[in-house]
This record gives sequence, structure tokens and C-alpha cells, in this order.
Amino acid sequence: MNTQPPALSSSRLKEIDDDTLGASLNASSLADLAYQRIEAIILSGKLQGGERLNDSKLAKAFSISRGPVRSALARLADAGLVELIPYRGAFVRRIDLDDVMEIYDVRAAVERAGVLAASRNMTPEILERLAAYAADMDQSVGSGDREAYFKTNLAFHQLLHQTSGNSRLLELYERYTREQTLFRHFSLVTAGIEESNREHQRIVRALQAGDAQTAAHEMEAHVLSAKNRLEQTVKKVRDEYN
Repeated sequence: MNTQPPALSSSRLKEIDDDTLGASLNASSLADLAYQRIEAIILSGKLQGGERLNDSKLAKAFSISRGPVRSALARLADAGLVELIPYRGAFVRRIDLDDVMEIYDVRAAVERAGVLAASRNMTPEILERLAAYAADMDQSVGSGDREAYFKTNLAFHQLLHQTSGNSRLLELYERYTREQTLFRHFSLVTAGIEESNREHQRIVRALQAGDAQTAAHEMEAHVLSAKNRLEQTVKKVRDEYN
């Protein structure tokens, strides 16, 4: 029985939007652009976990040589999105529930540190943007638009880490966020979004009050609460089907 993951075929490439793949890459840093294009394909969900990334077909689709594509795939492996298997090639990384749970534990510490650092660089303008994101998420909760909530939630956390001024914290946050994005069960990840956004609002209020320690504590609790909600949702689903 053949258990080898599916290859990225020519027909599959044609299914991917022209905006993502079709344009030729003519800038000086072809590897950087190849990285961005392949990352966008993976995070869009258009390729499944375990699907092979054929460097020759990607190079042809990008109208570049294989060298920049191979460099991009190596960097994507370092970023946690691609798995390089000797003598077999590059594959979209699979991520399972256990992986996600471990990421939550690490993210709790990373995001606590990010809020503490961000509080030292906080401005009225950034506080206003954070409050606006929380308000936008309230609207998404009310309309039941989980996809919009998910995107705004990412923007909220991203802004805090950008404000931290700590490039390593930002890099860690982005890595773990990318890895969690590979976990496609958004209906599970966004369970309990009403409570989740109340937690965002508590973080914003603490930052508005200039209370960095409380804001950091609320952020750590927020991430661990998300982990707990996911665990409870998975348990409920399993109980219903067992």
C-alpha cells in the first residue's frame, strides 16, 4: 500500500490563485519573494499537511530557477511550516492537537513577556488601536463571523509584539502563530470567543491604567484559557461521538 504523501501536481498548481503564484518574480531577492509566495500558499490552506512541494514545479510557476525555491523551502523548514525529508523532498508540515497544546504553553510565556515589553513603549495611539481591535472583535462575535474574529485577534496580538520593540519576541510569536495556523480546525480554536474577547478587554484596560504586571498576567491567563477552552471543546466532541 502506497502511503507516500501526495505530490504538488501541475493540476494542483493551476487551482492556486494567479495572484499567489502567477506573477513572475523579478526583484533582486528571488529567494525572499519565493519564501513569501510559498508561505502564503501554505497558510491559505490551499495545500494540505503532508503534501509534497516540488521545487521544479514551483520554480516553473514562479518563472525562476530552482535555487531560490530551494533556499526558500529551507527557510520555511526553519520557520516550522515545511518538513524536509532526506531523499524524498519538502512537504507541508502536519500539525496535530498535541502540537497545538504544547504551543499554547510556550505562547503563554512569550506573550506575557511581550506585553511587559510593550507596556514600556505604549502610546495613546497604540492603546486606541488595541481598543478598536477589541471593539471590532465584539462586532464579529455579535455577527457570528468567526473568520473576521480570527483575523482581528491575530492583529491585536501582532500589534502588542510589534510595540514590544523586541525582535526576538516578535519572531517567536510569529513562528508559533504560523504553526498554529496549520491546525485547520478553526471552529475548535475559536470556541468561546465571547469570553476570549472579554479577556482582550481586560488586557486593554490594564494597559490603559498603566498597570503592566496586571496586563501581563491577563495575557498569560488569556492564552492558557484558550488552551483550556480547546481541551474542553475537544473532550465534548469526543464524548458525543464515542
